[in-house]
Amino acid sequence: MKRFSFLTILVLLGLVFSTSAFAPPAQTPEPTAGPKPFEGLTLKISSIADAYASVFRGKEADISSQLGLRMEFDNTPPQDAYNKDMLDFAAGTPTHDIVLFEPAWLADYAPYLEPIENLAKQFNLDYKLDDVSPLFKLTYMQWNGVIYTVPFDGDQHVLFYNTDAFNSEKNKADFKAQFGYDLVPPDTWDQYADMAKFFSGRDWAGTGKPGYGAAEAWQRGGYAFWWWADKFLAYGGVWFDENMKPLINSPAGVKALENTLAIKPYVPPGTANFGYPELENSFIKGDIPMVIQWTSTGKSAMDPTMSLIVGKVGAKLSPGVKRPDGSIFRRPGLPTGWVAGIPKDSPNKEAAARVLAIISQPDWALHVALLPTTYVDPWRQSSFSSPQFANQWPAFPDFSKQFAEALSKTAETGCPDLQVPGTFEYWNAADTEISAAIAGNKTAQQALDDAAAEWDNITQRLGADKQKVAWNLEYDQMKKLSIKYEPDVALGK
Repeated sequence: MKRFSFLTILVLLGLVFSTSAFAPPAQTPEPTAGPKPFEGLTLKISSIADAYASVFRGKEADISSQLGLRMEFDNTPPQDAYNKDMLDFAAGTPTHDIVLFEPAWLADYAPYLEPIENLAKQFNLDYKLDDVSPLFKLTYMQWNGVIYTVPFDGDQHVLFYNTDAFNSEKNKADFKAQFGYDLVPPDTWDQYADMAKFFSGRDWAGTGKPGYGAAEAWQRGGYAFWWWADKFLAYGGVWFDENMKPLINSPAGVKALENTLAIKPYVPPGTANFGYPELENSFIKGDIPMVIQWTSTGKSAMDPTMSLIVGKVGAKLSPGVKRPDGSIFRRPGLPTGWVAGIPKDSPNKEAAARVLAIISQPDWALHVALLPTTYVDPWRQSSFSSPQFANQWPAFPDFSKQFAEALSKTAETGCPDLQVPGTFEYWNAADTEISAAIAGNKTAQQALDDAAAEWDNITQRLGADKQKVAWNLEYDQMKKLSIKYEPDVALGK
């Protein structure tokens, strides 16, 4: 849901990027003899967007030479993919052999998917699962202990900032005089709100025109919920307690929404309708000095065909909350993401399994994560540790290092989306109420109390006992990663 109303990004200019960093892995030579096992087969793939289809197309030569099949892509819009897939599954007649979907939907998809491990064993395939980041492996690939998917896009949110704004000696002096502490890219959400206020209306970039203080994506349809969740998680929140009581209206949730409301006077006009492209554009055109965004914004910001701030960008972990001992509690958000699964009722499961094995190998996973045109973020440990990943922009080594470190650390410490049956309903209910607070129609507490009440209604309608079991399946996986409810963080203890 993050990027696909945006035009396809052009390949970056050679003066900024090293061509060797983006050279594709060598293609497999054409077999000299023997029949191809799937000659004449057309494999149908729900690819969400052409940028994602390009990940498959980039391996078309390998796939053709090894398997003999061709691929057909259906770029179903993300907002329609869930309902379309569910209808197909219920009918037992899937229209796709491979489906891309958000990991948050895995609880709903799992009954209709073929376990990947079964396919790997049956067809002697190696998906290199030991190389998957532990967080993605535990929370985005498996349901009830069974691995159903292969990761495709490891989405995460990080902080990007305009170095001109934060390096200006005048800005530093004025900020210190006003707020009593040094101006550096924010480590906490309180600092983030202070800096949004400080930069708003100032010519913070020295361009001769005043800018805004910050911006977020508050467009209805999930964005407002995801940007609030960044803060809710950092204040120690998780979605429910073990008994399925919603925690979104806890002090963690309320403080998160109050922080959102605190920056409202300092955002650009139209922010209430910002999705991914509008928010990215606001940053790379120099209207705002800092932004929490999906990581592909870093690639866009360094693209001279799009950006006015090339070479003036920094990156770091999303803000957290300062604890009494001075430490910063951080729990970055991992909104959306994409995984690939194979429907049980597909007549072409072996061919689909072999295609996923080809496009998910470590060398290709790294290659597509480096390409700006795919929008794909890394999900393999070997990608995060690669020297190529740490030096994507040789002309700008500081940003290259910051970018790689922020993504690597977020992949270790981030918190996944809610992942239970009916996640889509829970999201929409919370998003509606958060949007009401942003519009000024409700207080933070009232909006989240109303959202929590609706979450209870959804739980009862779907079956409280069943939902409790499902939530604890996810929560148990989160606890293995040391992610649990931390009420003291929001209470300042």
